[in-house]
Amino acid sequence: MILSVELPRRDYQGAISDSRRWKAFEPRAGDIVVNTPPKSGTTWTQGILAMLIAGDPEVDAETSIKSPWIDIKLRPVQQVMERLSAQQHRRQVKSHTPFDGLPYWDALRYVTVYRHPIDVHFSYRRHVRNMSISDHDALFPEDPSESFRIFLEGDHIEGAGLKSIVTHYIQTLARDGRENLIRLHYADMLRDLDTAITRIADHVKISHPPELMHAIVEAAKFDNMKANAHRFTPSAGQGFWREDSGFFHSATSNKWEGVLTDADLAAYDATISALLTPAERRWLEWGSGA
Repeated sequence: MILSVELPRRDYQGAISDSRRWKAFEPRAGDIVVNTPPKSGTTWTQGILAMLIAGDPEVDAETSIKSPWIDIKLRPVQQVMERLSAQQHRRQVKSHTPFDGLPYWDALRYVTVYRHPIDVHFSYRRHVRNMSISDHDALFPEDPSESFRIFLEGDHIEGAGLKSIVTHYIQTLARDGRENLIRLHYADMLRDLDTAITRIADHVKISHPPELMHAIVEAAKFDNMKANAHRFTPSAGQGFWREDSGFFHSATSNKWEGVLTDADLAAYDATISALLTPAERRWLEWGSGA
């Protein structure tokens, strides 16, 4: 079956990712694409979808294999595509690439999630320090203010910079209103996970009895995800992380309080205010509860 597609308008290439790998992807109607900036709820959402697809809160999500990050260059693209082709169940994949760098099929379902950019930064700092192979000081120095300056001024296309997060968000806003796209916020998911999972299930057209949906909500809570890191952490058990459970460090917000200076926050305010309207910024930071 030939599916209607809107082709990407630009390529995004970085140290570990390359959006051109999507040229090898052969879509199936109903495929689900989870597309977020890093550390914004990607793995959380993939875990929820794995449980919804399987109808099993005990499913081994095994996200790096079963729902791979298409863009990442660490695995040969043909190997990734062969594994996806062999799947007989409903498929999901992930990306961190803005929508102008992805093919966009009408017959697929797209799920996006956003988080306060400063929380993303602090979560990303902790994330790279948990990698067994990363030179984290090269990305983010130990000094919080110096690290934050890099976050504000850099253009890390893997999503570690404010500008790349905003670019991702703007490209999603340009597609708001499309029937096959849903835009979620991390803070809203924390406030009301039951409603968030119901929205995701409705969007991807999966339904289960109320008792099973309740079990999935319970299984998707942060403490359970962390306790079952062997099922939910990407590349779990492969030595990629210093601690697999460290992938789920905390689900807290406002991580910067007492850490960043007034000057740091003033610089952030000036930078993001120049990139977004007040309403756009308010939702990106706080979700619908703003």
